[in-house]
Amino acid sequence: MYEINLVPDIKDQMIKAQRVRNFIFFICIVVSAAAVGVVLLLLVVKGAQDIKLSGQDKKLEQMSLKVNSYKDLNELLTLQNQLNKIDEISQNRKVFSRVFSIISTLLPTSADKITISELNVNLGENTLTIDGQADAGEQPDIDFRVLETFKKNVSVMKYDYGRFVDKNNNEIPTRCIIESDENGNIYRDGSSVIVYWDREKKGCDPSRNDDEKEETNGEVALESENDENTGVTEKSEMEVIYRTPNFNEWYGNGYMKTDGTIENIPHFESKCITYTGTGGTKVKDIKWIVNNKCDLAVGDIIVIDEDETTNARDENGKLVLRFRATIYLNEDVLSFQNKHMVAVGPSGRQNMTDSYLQIGGMFGKRASDCAENDTECLNNQKKS
Repeated sequence: MYEINLVPDIKDQMIKAQRVRNFIFFICIVVSAAAVGVVLLLLVVKGAQDIKLSGQDKKLEQMSLKVNSYKDLNELLTLQNQLNKIDEISQNRKVFSRVFSIISTLLPTSADKITISELNVNLGENTLTIDGQADAGEQPDIDFRVLETFKKNVSVMKYDYGRFVDKNNNEIPTRCIIESDENGNIYRDGSSVIVYWDREKKGCDPSRNDDEKEETNGEVALESENDENTGVTEKSEMEVIYRTPNFNEWYGNGYMKTDGTIENIPHFESKCITYTGTGGTKVKDIKWIVNNKCDLAVGDIIVIDEDETTNARDENGKLVLRFRATIYLNEDVLSFQNKHMVAVGPSGRQNMTDSYLQIGGMFGKRASDCAENDTECLNNQKKS
């Protein structure tokens, strides 16, 4: 059987072209319809937004009228602004009482004596200006030596601060830690500094939720938020926390590693002091190295006013060296946000800040100028 194509080739090509044209035309119609749909959708969305914004504008106008009609608006805004500043003010405030523990740690405790007649504290610039007198207290009475020793002590003074944590590394509130007695003396166990943790007081044990509901005889009781533990806990009933590590015992029991890491025991996390154990793995072979990176004084450290450094007579008529000195403190020392601050003297002597009360012995009457006929007082060679 034979088939004969009587349609010319040109006709066949024209039919194919028409099919392609129709297909393209159909695609264009579909794309156009979709574009029109998108435009309509956008118009609907814009219209809805315009309606919503118009409603919000009317609401804002009504609220504005209501706020502006409030007669105490200015006072309210001022109070609100002050409330917003409370946290900032709290973080930036200084603790003045720390000054006394710093001074008490700085002053010599040997036969050398320095008495302060006037103390000026500039909290803005973190400076202490001392008007005082130096007394060697023993022969030879070279009071300039006392002043030079005082300057060197200032240059090596340190401080320390941080936080106390429980065995799970949860921070213990500051109010729950008793760091010194009523006279401001720190507690010690041998050479180690210790504190007392009153963990029975409400809110003082991070592992205990004091506000959770408790079941009593089948009934549920909720402890009042205003309830306070008014009882006095004896120190013998409190838990002791070592501020300075109990090195050998802690290492032997696995609480402390030679890199200074402490875990699974309540302890003090210092921001200044690091500990390193060297010399072996056995407890008896390890030597612990303590490093404090926080210097109490910065910059010029201490500046002696040479014009104010002169011989004088104290209130008992004894020959002393009267001087004026300015100490530049590290800004972190008096900062309220740094807790458990301690001033550390060159011999390791410490005083707990915010609690030191025995300041009477630090101050005395200003030494008097040398009289014209007081040859011993006027003779600076003896004191230089």
